[in-house]
Amino acid sequence: MVMKVLVLLLAASLVQAKNDDPETFMTAPEMIRYWGYPAEEVQAKTDDGYILTMHRIPYGRAGPGPDGACKPIIFMQHGLECDSTNWIANLPENSAAFMFADAGFDVWLGNMRGNTYGKNHVSIDPKKEKFWEFSWDEMAQKDLPALIDTALTTTGHKDLYYMGHSQGTLTMFSKLSMDPEFATKIRKFFALAPIGTVKHIKGLLAVLAEWFLPEFDLWMDVFGSGEFLPNSEIMDLLAKWICGDGIGKSLCDDLLFLIAGPESDQFNTTRTEVYIAHTPAGTSTQNIQHWAQMVKEGTVSRFDYGSSKENQKHYGQSKPPSYDFTTIKNDMYLYWSDDDWLADPDDVKGYLLTSLNPNHLKQNRHMNGYNHLDYIWGMNAAGDIYQPIIDLLRDQMGGEVKCT
Repeated sequence: MVMKVLVLLLAASLVQAKNDDPETFMTAPEMIRYWGYPAEEVQAKTDDGYILTMHRIPYGRAGPGPDGACKPIIFMQHGLECDSTNWIANLPENSAAFMFADAGFDVWLGNMRGNTYGKNHVSIDPKKEKFWEFSWDEMAQKDLPALIDTALTTTGHKDLYYMGHSQGTLTMFSKLSMDPEFATKIRKFFALAPIGTVKHIKGLLAVLAEWFLPEFDLWMDVFGSGEFLPNSEIMDLLAKWICGDGIGKSLCDDLLFLIAGPESDQFNTTRTEVYIAHTPAGTSTQNIQHWAQMVKEGTVSRFDYGSSKENQKHYGQSKPPSYDFTTIKNDMYLYWSDDDWLADPDDVKGYLLTSLNPNHLKQNRHMNGYNHLDYIWGMNAAGDIYQPIIDLLRDQMGGEVKCT
């Protein structure tokens, strides 16, 4: 079955190469408007100067509704090496952002520093290595509050619903654990392929942690300290090591699939070109290194600068401090699977489910047959995840989507 699916994916990619889907060349707002939805671009500025562009779908294809009608916000945050197009890459009936917009929500799509829509700064040129001195630490501590606060200020709301995928869950868990004031702005947290520890993962990050991480200087010699752009020889070696000889080259040439895993029986194969045209969307070498550190250490800690002296300078202690997820008091809804390379079930069961307060873990959904990318691109996600969340929120709003 796996080989059959991968052959279909490769065949679809080759066909699409001859008949390019127009969405492969579009920006996120262009993709949104292509399907008949309104699109807005809203910029957020972090307190350290990064300018992040969010994408907003204020209402669905049926129109804005009654004048002055208040629409609750659903904020969607992408994962590692991804961007806001994750939520709009399928057809409208299968894409989370379009489904929620049509259901009556004000949809906001976040972008973190370093991706396609997060490569601007008030003073630092992204061509300079200094621009890339960040990991998911900064995304949690600086990007998330800038994005969320801008969405709330723009709309006049005091709180919102949050849906995160992969790294978008790790950053939210981390921020909620350390900032009670910020936590009051998150009404409910839906965590798709939730990330805490990643000691048991498979794929690229596991290989990098094993091969390169033990020598801090070697890591910098091989990958540099700017944007994570490994050269073709290294990518070919990693692809062969991770994928072997039996998987379509079009997928194993894609960095995201090396991280998250290429096997899926849920992809709409006619959309494969759209997926890989927009991802990977970019991040820093330091962020990838931080992920590799998590694999090696089996902890959820801040970035390790490689020496006691450097850690002392940044944290006031010789080792990076850890995040404490037991302190989170927001309502949380988890969706995870045994078939996920990155949100590995051993890490979910061994860390997240034992760390999160059971009084605030409102739903723990074990999904059958979901790989890491099926939560955003899988054909079953609309019926298994998105619509049930819409129905849950509608029920809690008294049978209709409205501000409460």
